[in-house]
Amino acid sequence: MSLTVTIIAKLSGADPHTAQRAYDVAGAFDGELKAPVPEEFTYGAGARCYAFATIAQTKPALFWGGLVAIVAVPVLMLVKVLHG
Repeated sequence: MSLTVTIIAKLSGADPHTAQRAYDVAGAFDGELKAPVPEEFTYGAGARCYAFATIAQTKPALFWGGLVAIVAVPVLMLVKVLHG
């Protein structure tokens, strides 16, 4: 299982198998955003998982940049508070 799939599973609250399936399905659509979404990915953790997988497949820079920002923003705020 790739790092991307592991991160998608953790962020969406889905199991790794569902995350891998969502990643594979999103990759199979080859960026066709109007393609029908499978029923298992229309609600709950499956929907979050499919959304992350679609972003990771179609816009990887946005996906990885967002993950870096999740870590960087609190660190920068802490540095700002400590160094006033």
